[in-house]
Amino acid sequence: MSIPEIDVVTLKSRLDQRVAGKDDFVLLDVRNESEQDIALIPGTDKLIPVSELEGRLAEIENWKSKELLVYCRSGGRSGNAVAILQVHGFKNCKNVVGGILAYSDKVDSSMQKY
Repeated sequence: MSIPEIDVVTLKSRLDQRVAGKDDFVLLDVRNESEQDIALIPGTDKLIPVSELEGRLAEIENWKSKELLVYCRSGGRSGNAVAILQVHGFKNCKNVVGGILAYSDKVDSSMQKY
């Protein structure tokens, strides 16, 4: 099963559109809580560490019909998370390529890297 992707520049554009009420999706952070304290993409809807994802699917069951954009630090864990979500019936998920690191490089240079 292939992992659909979205780049951080497109994500930023879509976040801006969502704020204006012109786009609808869910932004899911699959890093650990301690990482979220360091850096966070504005507009993140929920944090569920990838290691806890399968056990917490009930929390996001109502998002099955929505587009889910998933990120982590560099894109590896979020790619795994998208694969997990796909197996559990989430049909419209995308991995944010490069994660926080790419967001810092290409969108918001003030975002702390770690």
